[in-house]
Amino acid sequence: MIRHSATYWINLAYREGWALGMFNAHHLEAIQAIADAAAKLSAPLMLSMTMGGMRHVGLDYFVAMAEVARRRCAVPLILHLDHGANYEAVRDCIEAGFDSVMIDASSAKYDENVELVRKVVALAHRYGVGVEAQIGETLAEEGGEIIEVKTTVDEAVAFVHDTNVDYLAVSIGNTPGVLGTGAPIDVDLTKRLSAAVGIPLVLHGGTSVPPEVVREIVAAGVAKVNIDSAVKGGFRTALMEAYRSDNPIVDTRVPMARGRELAQAAVEERIRLFGAEKRAL
Repeated sequence: MIRHSATYWINLAYREGWALGMFNAHHLEAIQAIADAAAKLSAPLMLSMTMGGMRHVGLDYFVAMAEVARRRCAVPLILHLDHGANYEAVRDCIEAGFDSVMIDASSAKYDENVELVRKVVALAHRYGVGVEAQIGETLAEEGGEIIEVKTTVDEAVAFVHDTNVDYLAVSIGNTPGVLGTGAPIDVDLTKRLSAAVGIPLVLHGGTSVPPEVVREIVAAGVAKVNIDSAVKGGFRTALMEAYRSDNPIVDTRVPMARGRELAQAAVEERIRLFGAEKRAL
């Protein structure tokens, strides 16, 4: 089904020089913020869950909330698993109806990474599900050891050839899980990687990348940009405003509603930055 086909939309973005935004959602209000931003700006996007999100809300809860959002939203909301840690988690998400999955074995040895990705690709492609994998390591998004090993052109070319992955996450100086806009992106490396592999690239940690750099690397072949911290940041700000006062709000719906507003504004800002506005018309 083209409406929710990850490979259709990412390859369209890749050919046309814009990027599909992927936004992680860890609770109801985040899903609402992301879906409302997509609908307002007529933008296809990825509504994503992490392993931590799965533990927090539950896969069945996430799918149920996402399906309500899909029914209410006229634009594509593509369900994606971000940083799938193992084959079993990826399989569960595919069987639950996800349109796209990332299997992340980037910290493993090359042959082990390839073997696992091949196994996921074989399963996912039977269901028409797009697969993302990563070569090179980036900063940990949800805790763990802080490691960065930049992707090389040679290993990226070999990895794409050996796995048949649909879109490739790369380590180019990005800093996932971080607020601010100071990530030291290697633009030249990004351009060389894109030219060499010939498939859409994925930028993790898009929140911390300067807007002008985002535009440059999207034009160079980054067709999927991941956003997590900007969405969380909206709720963080709202909760800090509510509970740092001398008379904190008792009704938790008030700061969560405020957080939803701030998160939606953050998503809208990124949709425009990625050139995805009105792409679903």
